[in-house]
Amino acid sequence: MKKLQNPAIELLPILGCALLPLFFDLSYQINLYMIWEGAYRIYMGEVPYRDFGIPMGFFSWIIPALFFKMFGPTLFTLAKAQAFLNIISGLSFRWILLSLGASFQTRFLSILVFSLTFILGLYWPQYNHTVIVFQFVAFGFLFHYLRDDQQKYGWLFLIASCLFFTISFFTKQDAGGLGIVIGSMLFLFHAYSQKEYKSILMAALSLIILFALAIVPFLKFDFSYWFNYGQAPHYTRISIRDIIQIVMEESRWEKLYLVIVLAIFFIRIQKDKIKKGEILFTILVLGILIEAMIFQVTSYVPRDNNIFFHAFACSYIFYQLEHIQAFALRSTFLILSILVCIWWAEKYWKYIDRVIAKVIPHQPDKNVISINTYILEPEACRYYSDVSTWTESRVPSFNHVRMPVSTVEGIDRFLNRTNQLKTKPLVLNMSELTPLALETPFNLEKGPLWFHLGVGMFERELDFFNSRIESNYYDVVLYENIPLLNNFYPFPIREKLMQHYKLIDSFEAPRIVYPGTIEVYSRKEVF
Repeated sequence: MKKLQNPAIELLPILGCALLPLFFDLSYQINLYMIWEGAYRIYMGEVPYRDFGIPMGFFSWIIPALFFKMFGPTLFTLAKAQAFLNIISGLSFRWILLSLGASFQTRFLSILVFSLTFILGLYWPQYNHTVIVFQFVAFGFLFHYLRDDQQKYGWLFLIASCLFFTISFFTKQDAGGLGIVIGSMLFLFHAYSQKEYKSILMAALSLIILFALAIVPFLKFDFSYWFNYGQAPHYTRISIRDIIQIVMEESRWEKLYLVIVLAIFFIRIQKDKIKKGEILFTILVLGILIEAMIFQVTSYVPRDNNIFFHAFACSYIFYQLEHIQAFALRSTFLILSILVCIWWAEKYWKYIDRVIAKVIPHQPDKNVISINTYILEPEACRYYSDVSTWTESRVPSFNHVRMPVSTVEGIDRFLNRTNQLKTKPLVLNMSELTPLALETPFNLEKGPLWFHLGVGMFERELDFFNSRIESNYYDVVLYENIPLLNNFYPFPIREKLMQHYKLIDSFEAPRIVYPGTIEVYSRKEVF
């Protein structure tokens, strides 16, 4: 077993799962458009809250913007940025386990679960995931400090932890705030057990100063209007009733892990004298499980955005197996590794299946009744697109990204029209095709980064856009109609467009779930 205990072996699942998606064409994903546009605006030198408004912090767009500087502002560059974030999250998770003194076997098995569940499922950046990555980095610095707070320059690790907790909060308030709560519980227990409270003051001052640095420079713009802390026109995203209902009706894995962790902990404290590190680990895992149950309610897109809890709960179980010397035999460790891979096969099977499909094509015969054909038109067809029919666009900013054929053809028609105009058109792009700003000569509109009424924009912005449409201010308007979603793009704007503009084209929106149609409107004299 000693031959296996090489740090490089622990990095293989992280690197493999982070880089694997880069070797495939990827399907366009919901909310990808806002990540591209936010990163593009920062890349172009625009300032958050002054040039564009968002109901959260802007740190989710910093790394994608840096990657735009290095590789160009294409959609596939975002996949490269996410691969980097995935590697950082995996290394941070390993750092936490190292600080807790976990064995090689526990670290490898835990990292394998983390890579197959959290990393492999993320190939596009999204703030609901980026906030968790920053939180893991904060925990990494915090546990390094807690391991030995008397180490030289140990206070730097404490301040660095506070920095990333702040960055996490100003990426997404809900998970960022929950991360600060978990970090505070860990830190307070450490201070109590060590009978040393000066560091509490240092941590509190660090957070206050860092929060001020993230807020004060933007107060002269429109920060207090945009940033959602529950004030009008925003609303609080926390509903106690919703949280309780979802936890009771769903959250089966989280509740199972919660029972297992608590059972193990109470058995351990009755039989053995538990060390401080094990108590800290227990607090962390319980905090992560509770965070996952809350996070699935406050940040509900995508549905599995809280899947990170599996790795922490499993790492706790593996950690406890060390006490009964379960890893004494190499065969036990190898069998567990294989079982973990089989457990999470659906995460990597979709890549293997795409390779197999090229060698052994499979088209279900509708005359043969099977699991693929026994329902003529499944109810899911109303909500989900057939991704197998999607294709890649020839437009550079959409390279290596698969979209519906209708979308690809619609993009080509739009670009042919606008590029033939003699002057730069005034365009309002209320669609998920935000990279069109890179391909055709129009400027991005000042205002909200995305147009979800009541979330990303409000009545003030609705009145503003409606008045411009009534006055025929825009030459062309792209509007995405998604009937099944509640004002994802405001329905009143579509009504105004139908009154004052002419519809010149429509095509399918690049949506995997809840299909929509992108409609192209123009002033009568433009085309």
